[in-house]
Amino acid sequence: MSILSWLKGEKPAPAAGIEIRDSGGLSFITVQSPSFYGSCERSANGRYIVAWRDGNDEGTHGGARTEGKGRYLLIDNDRVVADGRMERPNDGHVADNGCFVLNDWRFFTNQLRGTFYAFRPDGSEILRQKFRANLYNCGIARDGHFACCQTANSDSEKDSSVLAIFDLEKGNEFARWRPESGCASRYAFSDDGAHILLSYNQGPPLRYTFAGAFVDRGLWIDSSLERGDLYMIERVIKETHSKPQGAFARRLIACIDTGLATVPANDPRTRGFGLKLRATCLDGVEEWAEALAAYEAALALDPKLGVKRRIDQLRKKLAS
Repeated sequence: MSILSWLKGEKPAPAAGIEIRDSGGLSFITVQSPSFYGSCERSANGRYIVAWRDGNDEGTHGGARTEGKGRYLLIDNDRVVADGRMERPNDGHVADNGCFVLNDWRFFTNQLRGTFYAFRPDGSEILRQKFRANLYNCGIARDGHFACCQTANSDSEKDSSVLAIFDLEKGNEFARWRPESGCASRYAFSDDGAHILLSYNQGPPLRYTFAGAFVDRGLWIDSSLERGDLYMIERVIKETHSKPQGAFARRLIACIDTGLATVPANDPRTRGFGLKLRATCLDGVEEWAEALAAYEAALALDPKLGVKRRIDQLRKKLAS
């Protein structure tokens, strides 16, 4: 529906033949009239559907290209109320009030770039924000007040790996920072309007203030340790003690064993890394024979782990 038609008070025509199917955690929509096929997402209240296709009407199926704009729709109770074009629309989300957001991955150039868009329910633009980085994903608050987008790594100090937050009522970006917990899979906003919640494929949602303060850092660390995240275990060791001791070391050994149990057989480097962590903790509680065995097993899997000197030291210690 055009903005001119909306101003004249014309009602949008009903969409014909809408079919939605779910596959692998994603939703896809087919609309017979107007003819459309693409990805989609519903608003939490079920009223709106935002749909998008990263490809043109002549059969381009997305991917890096230099032409052939993609298309997006907003459907309100089976009526198409917005029908627009952008270069490469991706990752659409829609609020209960019909405001919606999209990431434009842009046509291919030799530079990393992307544009975040927010729209009103009639398809008119609230804001657009260009980045000198590819866009990873985005989100919108259920009530449509706030939105966000996450960028990927780039050579731009300002735009690389940032989470940008927008006030859609004011139509501006008001904060950006780099989440310590990394890129999330989904975003939500707290009812008090003071926090953004980052959700991941594993672990609980994590709260940050709009200024970027990591409210749930302790929860993030604890949940990562409990599921055996080897890289979090390494981080905790570096932040606390190079050789963990006592009950703390015992806890880390149990977490490492949990993580090692999930390492695929065809990933010797990760297994070697985990065994090095285990050896470090055993070293800290002075179980030197077991520590030596773990160091040697780690070195056999990955000769670049940097443990040869400690192996020699432990062999001399045990020999004496």
